[in-house]
Amino acid sequence: MSRHTCSSRQPCCAAGCCSLFGRREFLAGLGLMGGSALAMNWFGSAVSQALGAAPKPGPGGKPRVCVAFSRGRDEYYMGWPGAAFDHKASQALYTETLQKAAARLGVELDVQGEPLRDTNAAGAFLEKTTEAKADGVLLVVMNLNDGWPMIHHFVKHREQPANLPTVVFAPQGTQFTPTLQAFREMPHVFVGATQDVEWLATGLRMLKTIWQMASTRVAVVHGNEEREQPLAPLGTVLHHVPLERFAEAYDATAGAAEAKDLAAAFRKHAKDCVEPDETEILEAARTYVANRRLMEAAECQAVTMDCLGLIARRRTPPPCMAYMQLLNEGTCGACERDITATLSLLLSSYLLDRPAFLHNPSPNTVRNTYVGAHCTAPTKMDGFDQPDSEYVLRSHHESDWGVAPQVLLREGQEVTMMKFLNPGELMACTGTLLGNIHTQPDDGVGGCRTAFEMAVDDVADTRDIRGHHNVLIYGKHLPMLDAYCQLAGLGISHIAGGPVRR
Repeated sequence: MSRHTCSSRQPCCAAGCCSLFGRREFLAGLGLMGGSALAMNWFGSAVSQALGAAPKPGPGGKPRVCVAFSRGRDEYYMGWPGAAFDHKASQALYTETLQKAAARLGVELDVQGEPLRDTNAAGAFLEKTTEAKADGVLLVVMNLNDGWPMIHHFVKHREQPANLPTVVFAPQGTQFTPTLQAFREMPHVFVGATQDVEWLATGLRMLKTIWQMASTRVAVVHGNEEREQPLAPLGTVLHHVPLERFAEAYDATAGAAEAKDLAAAFRKHAKDCVEPDETEILEAARTYVANRRLMEAAECQAVTMDCLGLIARRRTPPPCMAYMQLLNEGTCGACERDITATLSLLLSSYLLDRPAFLHNPSPNTVRNTYVGAHCTAPTKMDGFDQPDSEYVLRSHHESDWGVAPQVLLREGQEVTMMKFLNPGELMACTGTLLGNIHTQPDDGVGGCRTAFEMAVDDVADTRDIRGHHNVLIYGKHLPMLDAYCQLAGLGISHIAGGPVRR
């Protein structure tokens, strides 16, 4: 295939399982999503974009979180939080903070205004959470001396279910070190002990993330089999879809207006275009439309596919730009049918409110650094509501075909790297980006288009780093990941083995 250089300087389902669908129903469904393009916010400006907003978990629903406040009495004596502490005003502040966060996050709150005064009240509140079918509980302890017995009673008697995720907010003035030690290793409970009242929003986000992971269905596109597979303990459902379904979905996008609009947007916002021609850019946009239609037909909110098999046969072009866009929209397109990488990308979007970069690992033994590279990456690395990273339109490096984004990552950026080892265990570390690695045909450097070099914290030899298709996230997030894992009942370890070092 001849190559050229072009240049542009323009400014830059619900948690329940659906029934399996047959080929005829699938092909019929492909036509239902086509037609007019809808406007959405992309690259900071409204552009014509295919198919409207990407599907999110639990469409039409919200997680329900029950909230209660624990204190034995309102009249304080010589003890914490002190006679100067206004418990009524503080409860009102906590309630207002939670309500604002719930409205922003999309969480349904059930707040009990009457405090838990004794263990009988704690037992009654536990029954209430069971009847309400709560997805999570947030308890606020408001007295060091007689606020904790009700907390202990609640978490001890969580039998229906025993793994009900419970966040305890312990503001400054309500806890000493020995008070917290009993909760240090307790699964499905996390105590947020801090003077930061706004942390209540973080507690809600963690509870929502557990619900989101359990409410997400992933289309796993490979082979010839169609079946459903729930993943414990997360609750995520895998919906296996035959590989040919995607090829058929791609074929059905010929002439799609949405693809033309998206191709124009891909081209307009690129910093430059090196190898691809206009036909390849349009074909790349068609892979996005095909992925969205397949996800809709399968009632899924994410997709991972045996993409290399189709590319090797030249059956469909690389879906690298499609996956970039899906990640930017807060859902997930993951390469090479990697389930644990898909879960990791979803966790970053749900918990940390930003997409992650799935990559191949390649230690640099000369500098003892870590190199990661892949042919798709999100541009919303700073967050879904933040400006985009610059990107260049390149070819898919392994096949030298189609379109892949070379996303330019920020030198000096502090980062987290993590991945699910399995659905019940996470590994993670932190580090700093040293720079981007660029590939040209004759520069002696190979590998995928988006590539970075990273100095890794707390790793003596980067050859000890575990995992393939680890994901890179802007920012240092080990405390958040550690807290989430405890709340969700998951294990967590350092990416080179041993405990995480915050």
